[in-house]
Amino acid sequence: MPANFLGKLLGRRAQAKPALAEAIADLERLARERPSLASAAALLRDVLPLVCGISVREQPPAIPAERAAGKLAKGVPLLRGEPVDLDDRAFRRRWQDVCAAIERHRQDKTARTLADALDRGRLDARHLFQETLAGHARAIHARAGELGLDVGLAALALRLTLLPILTHFSETLAPLGSGLAWQPGFCPTCGSWPLLAEVRGLDQLRFLRCGLCAAEWEYPRLQCPFCGTQDHRLLGYFHAEGEESRWRAATCDACRGYVKTISTLGALSVSALLIADLATMHLDLAAGERGYAVPL
Repeated sequence: MPANFLGKLLGRRAQAKPALAEAIADLERLARERPSLASAAALLRDVLPLVCGISVREQPPAIPAERAAGKLAKGVPLLRGEPVDLDDRAFRRRWQDVCAAIERHRQDKTARTLADALDRGRLDARHLFQETLAGHARAIHARAGELGLDVGLAALALRLTLLPILTHFSETLAPLGSGLAWQPGFCPTCGSWPLLAEVRGLDQLRFLRCGLCAAEWEYPRLQCPFCGTQDHRLLGYFHAEGEESRWRAATCDACRGYVKTISTLGALSVSALLIADLATMHLDLAAGERGYAVPL
């Protein structure tokens, strides 16, 4: 193994350990401050070492700059339609580890059933991967439902299992989109809807963040990422008392979509992104009560 590659690899792992320790400390603090989130925080604490800061064997497709520019100009995500190999063995191992972590924090066998579905071939790792990259979330949910699996849990396990692969792809492919305009509200790398939005720094620029690959892309503050409406009469927001400057949900009455919005100084790390999603769970619940939802 070349010395320079080894040095980079070891350096990346060395940097990951302090970041992971900091994330776990943040989770423990969140659990103390918000006892209602203690159980979910404990689960995420167990999952983070499995999905953040780890090396993967999968490599993103080699997309020439000219073709990448053409895809982005047409509103086509970079990974859409590109051939990508999956390390099936590593995927299976991580899926089993994630399901085992979930099972430790539940009183039922739903996570065990989910793990068995992949182990026994009722779910196919490569099919799940390809359907995700093709943007066929509905088909994945339908298949899980047909098998009698917990659909929400299956979606969570798949998202976490794919996270190390897709964040690696996103980081590697990011230079291809540098300086190029991206108009849609879905992710320019994998095509997923945003997990949340960051309003950053003094300029208060809005960046959407993908929940599958953690990619970021700038997006107008007064525009719905789901339907594209800019009609201020249909756009609004809500927040919990005392949280307006920190967390709130931007809503759209044209499509009934919403996106959680947080104030940050800069881009959140992958682990911080997962923690922010958990910390703002109350906004998801409030949005559902108001009839808002994120499309599949």
